[in-house]
Amino acid sequence: MRFYSHKILISAVLLLFVACITSQTAHAEGTASIEGRIVDTVDGLPLADAYVTISRTPHWTVADELGRFSFGSLQPGVYEIAVSHVGYQPDETTTIVVTSEMTSNVTIRLASHPIELPRVTVQSDAVPTEGVFSGGHVISSNVLRKSKANDIATVLEREGLAVISSDGAPGSRKTVTLRGSASDQVLVLLDGVPLNEASNATADLAQISLTEVQRIEVYPQAPSSLGANAIGGVINIITLKPGFNKVRLEAGFSQYGERQASATFGRAVGGWDILSVIEHRESSGEYRYQIVPDDGLDLFTRNLGSAFTRKNADYRRDFITVKLNPDSIFSFGFRKTMLFRHNPDYLPEPILEHESTTEDDRQELFLTVSEDSSWFRPEMHVSIENYKQVTTTDYGESFPLLYDKSELTGEAYNAKLSWHRTVSHWQNVHFGAGVRFERLWSGDLTGGYAERLHEYGYYQLSGDPFKEMNFPFRTGLFTGVRADLYRDEQAFVHPRLGLEIGGGSRIYWALHGEFAGAYRLPSFNSLFWQEDLQAEGNPNLKPERSWNEELSIRLGCSFAELGIAYFNREVRDLIYWRLDFDNHWKPLNIYEAWIYGTEYTLRGNTGDGPFRTELSLSHRWMRALNTSGEPNTDGKMLTYRPENSSTFALRQYVRSLSFDLSARWMDRRYTTEANTKSLSPYKVWDGGVSWEIKLKSSKSILILNARVNNIFDENYRIIAGAPVVLREYWFSVSFEH
Repeated sequence: MRFYSHKILISAVLLLFVACITSQTAHAEGTASIEGRIVDTVDGLPLADAYVTISRTPHWTVADELGRFSFGSLQPGVYEIAVSHVGYQPDETTTIVVTSEMTSNVTIRLASHPIELPRVTVQSDAVPTEGVFSGGHVISSNVLRKSKANDIATVLEREGLAVISSDGAPGSRKTVTLRGSASDQVLVLLDGVPLNEASNATADLAQISLTEVQRIEVYPQAPSSLGANAIGGVINIITLKPGFNKVRLEAGFSQYGERQASATFGRAVGGWDILSVIEHRESSGEYRYQIVPDDGLDLFTRNLGSAFTRKNADYRRDFITVKLNPDSIFSFGFRKTMLFRHNPDYLPEPILEHESTTEDDRQELFLTVSEDSSWFRPEMHVSIENYKQVTTTDYGESFPLLYDKSELTGEAYNAKLSWHRTVSHWQNVHFGAGVRFERLWSGDLTGGYAERLHEYGYYQLSGDPFKEMNFPFRTGLFTGVRADLYRDEQAFVHPRLGLEIGGGSRIYWALHGEFAGAYRLPSFNSLFWQEDLQAEGNPNLKPERSWNEELSIRLGCSFAELGIAYFNREVRDLIYWRLDFDNHWKPLNIYEAWIYGTEYTLRGNTGDGPFRTELSLSHRWMRALNTSGEPNTDGKMLTYRPENSSTFALRQYVRSLSFDLSARWMDRRYTTEANTKSLSPYKVWDGGVSWEIKLKSSKSILILNARVNNIFDENYRIIAGAPVVLREYWFSVSFEH
């Protein structure tokens, strides 16, 4: 069975590659034409609405939202292409030779050239990959740069888009939830490749280097193109691409021994675009926390409020990425992450202290074939992943029977074809298909290993089909369907349909509504966990299914925007680990759940200038209810779902200085199904100051940054039994050229 699976995968990859080459050959038989793409010189991102002309001819066009343009029915000869775009240096020097019955392709790069307009503010928000009507929220590269955050989890939390769970220690696992979902229901993608682990279905955000990230897209409702295993939404992390022409160096440290250093190098060398990212993070284990009544950890000492410092909370993480684009349709790269972490022991009684560690080694090799200017050739992405994780727990010579060592080895193969086009008034015509094969070896799994073959296809469409009807408002219709098939003949077909209506210029408004289906398969641990003294898997688990709805309204002007969204999610066959009759933990499809609530967001700014202010405030009210009908749990809140949560962020600029203040409030969270125990509410404030210094060379910038996390030394818990860091000071310096 193993060799047969590999043959299927290899054959599929070869067929995709042959199809790609064949389509290119077919396309070459057309009439003489020019096709091209306009991109930013620095980051390689497409430039929409660029004005393109062929010099000394009547031919002209405007690039679409992906920066693409084309000229057809041309006579053979030599042509000069001129390109202009607001805010960029014009390009009038591109020469291209057109041969009979051939299509000539060209990529034109424009350098930024800001234009100062008196008393005029021009603001453009980044558009999600899946289109303006996709419901996606974008954390752009500009926001990432201004946040001065140390990791992806912190950015998501400060923006009010997600709730992060962690055991609190430096370098610890960080998982994410959206709108009351569980962390294993949220699909996290890195350039379209799933990061959720096959063993437990969760994604560890601590494994990803923020240094490599270009932007983050958050979809509370999963688009059809991204929706596999995504009851709780999708987080799509998009990394820097070859063509990012900068050198960036950064180093930082904290008072408790955390240290971080990174280097990003992007250059064109000999016609090749090269990008490399290297990062090292470590901690000496200086981890200070206090005991509080919520812990249940003061069993022996009862010394509430006493401060403890742990020496066994150290970690090390090394990250390296290399990407190459040899001036062709091909680009390829390699990514490797090595992690070692001590899993802290928080019990104050030394008799039960133990040594617990996790070692994680992951690597990925990937190849992308893409040429957006060709209608016939799709984008192809192929990747191979491999990882190994070793976890040990040792209570010493006094308790030799408690020693445990767990080894996990996995591999995954991905192949995907997709087409992303603009047709008439449909700005986003997107369809594709792919296959993912994943296998996991572990002594903890029944039979020693588990595997899963996933084949899928999708189609989605969005745009304004009524554009020429001269309505006093604009309309956006978006729809899609996704089909997923697994080896054991489980098939899932889910539709998605939505409508957006909006209008206005100085004062604008928009109404947005959608509904969609989703599913999630049980993890390998839930299905195949080998029975031991504490737990066992359940091979009879059914997949979770959900029906999601959303209705929202936005109202804004040039300096402020208010948004209100209502969401509703009904989940059937929700998987939950609980103690069974023989005192074993076992996953069961025990109940249905109903999650609904409202989100309120307010964002404002005072425009551009040396003295400007940016403000954001968000609040989420939510009910996440168990609706199983069981006598002790029906109508109770699901565990770790707060009824109210809020975030606040304020940033003040004073010329080259910037000051920021952020806060988050979290309501009570129940830790038992019967809602008999809970963690106390908390509020945490963070602050920082940054100084941006332009060096003699106008292209070089030095940035000094100082931060205080948990300003008021708040003592709180994110999950039961795991304290978090008290007040912590961070200092960093970065250089860009």
